[in-house]
Amino acid sequence: MTPDQIVAFVLALTAPAPVDPLFPVIAAGGADPRYPVVAAPCPRPLAPFEIEGRSVACGKISVPEDHQNPHGRRIDLAFMIFKSRSLSPAPDAVVHLHGGPGVGIVARASLTTTFFEHLRGRRDVVAFDQRGVDQSASAESRCFDTLAADPEALVQATQGVGDKVALTRKMTRACLDEIAASGADISKINTWQNAQDVQAVMHTLGYPTYNIYGISYGTKLGQEVMRSAPDGLRSVVLDSVAPVQVPIYDTLALPHAEAIEGVFESCTADAKCAAAYPDLKARFWALFERLETQPINIPDGAIDGDALFQFVDVRNSYRLQLQGLTGYVPKVVAELEAGDATTITAITNEKIALHPTPESALAGLTGLDTDALAFAETALRLAMVGRENGKAVEAMLTRLEADRAAAASGAGLVDEFEAALKAAALALPEQTGQVGFAADYLRLRAGEPTRAALTAMLSRQFTGETLERLNTLAGMLDGRQISQVFARIGADNAALDQVLLEGFQTDMFACQEDMDINSPEGVAAVSIRLQSAFSWPKSLTDMYEGTLNATFFDMCKEFTPQPRAGFHDPVTAEIPTLVMQGAFDTQTAPSWGAMMVSSLPKGRLVFLPESGHGTLAFSQCAKDIGAAFLENPEAPFDDSCAAALTPAFLLPDGTWSK
Repeated sequence: MTPDQIVAFVLALTAPAPVDPLFPVIAAGGADPRYPVVAAPCPRPLAPFEIEGRSVACGKISVPEDHQNPHGRRIDLAFMIFKSRSLSPAPDAVVHLHGGPGVGIVARASLTTTFFEHLRGRRDVVAFDQRGVDQSASAESRCFDTLAADPEALVQATQGVGDKVALTRKMTRACLDEIAASGADISKINTWQNAQDVQAVMHTLGYPTYNIYGISYGTKLGQEVMRSAPDGLRSVVLDSVAPVQVPIYDTLALPHAEAIEGVFESCTADAKCAAAYPDLKARFWALFERLETQPINIPDGAIDGDALFQFVDVRNSYRLQLQGLTGYVPKVVAELEAGDATTITAITNEKIALHPTPESALAGLTGLDTDALAFAETALRLAMVGRENGKAVEAMLTRLEADRAAAASGAGLVDEFEAALKAAALALPEQTGQVGFAADYLRLRAGEPTRAALTAMLSRQFTGETLERLNTLAGMLDGRQISQVFARIGADNAALDQVLLEGFQTDMFACQEDMDINSPEGVAAVSIRLQSAFSWPKSLTDMYEGTLNATFFDMCKEFTPQPRAGFHDPVTAEIPTLVMQGAFDTQTAPSWGAMMVSSLPKGRLVFLPESGHGTLAFSQCAKDIGAAFLENPEAPFDDSCAAALTPAFLLPDGTWSK
């Protein structure tokens, strides 16, 4: 952001709210009366340079629980709209379909901005939490009573005490019973219903024509929209694809295998790397097996087979910013074979920079005289200072926006009440009293957020002066502040909720609609393939099988399968589709990109080296290709930048292969 933009942002943030709504479709209750829209506060924190009501708005959309029964029970979907930065935006917005299934996006506004800011130069960006997930999970499907039944066991599970798998399965059974008793129909939590939701959301938000950008499970949902709800769909980007015909859960280890295999293949294709590190694949797996029984001790611990595997495997994480790690893998293998952990230890301890620094940039400069080098060094260092200053400005503006929102909502009084309640709970005379309070407190979420419900809980748990003070504070809260108190129950106990919900929200989809093509027998067959085609040792495939059986297939026995005819047939829709797949994606296999394109008449594949899950997070190349495609989905585009991402490898003499 330029100084002028920062000044404009601060002035806009601190100015009175505009009289005319900047999101008129929300103010009007939506463009389609079948799917009413209401505004709602955006979850905090917002991303830097976002102003609620001006650049971003949030709300809820009412849709049928069953789109085939539009007059039946309703559910609410939480959404957010990021306005285009353009004064003359294209009318066809982009809707981001998030991954999972069961991992929402609305509460992570800054993540959406990070991923899709480049598209806002031309288009609005819409995101929503899919049905049954995070902000779109109703009270019935969040199983508040189940979570409140044994808070002590939940706390212990977060601390690694007790059998977490057994506890989660017990809670899953209770949660399903709780949902059934509420009258909600969990069988309607599926990808077909989600696809109808996508169309409903976009049309009622005023986008009769729109584009999809799906990542991970979002690509699976995107395929279903293409097949069963294509009205108004202009184009589709499928990034890190999960083809509907693939038994995803049987093959969870395959993406890891292909991503690691890609390192060996890249080295073989590089003449200098191949000469310096012959037979790298065989050497890697021989080293893995040796380290399983003979780990190498280092000051920070020990390097065993799992440490070697994880060193290569975590290149997939954009959060860790490990792009550039691939080039060190062959040298690390060669050193560890000799019992030398120098390079792997230096990388682990961040003694080797994986990204350019002023020092590394200067080291690569040649042919410059002393003055030119001095100018270059000064420019590079000023650029680094500018980058840090930019981060500081963003942090300050984020805090400014958060403080302004807190002041407007009266959060200070909520903070005071919450602090007093916490102190009172800790002062309860014994552990059983504190556990009883925790259960009662958590159960508040199962009902409406009212003062009566809050004060009734206080009367059950406290007496005397403590109760009098808490009731006085509760009496000072207005309706909006009461809602904040109830909302914080979930926010403050998110770690406890995750013991159940981090798996349950995925299992609702996977266990109901995917068990007709996934099974423990299928996993065993994949293990045999991994051993024969990828040289995986049996100890590694056994680990994957055991984990899948205990944490997924056994859990799925609690659900009733709801298979749908044709759901796993390849999608053949004639809609312009860009498929983007990363070479070291460990969640969706690199080979699935070509599989996806093979059934799409208007499909195009871009394969991106040195890219993991969610390719647009790994390079400007991926972002620019996606933006170029969306601008004109039928036109040719230049994807030659992908080839430039091919890694170079560190050779034994310290030079690079290219």
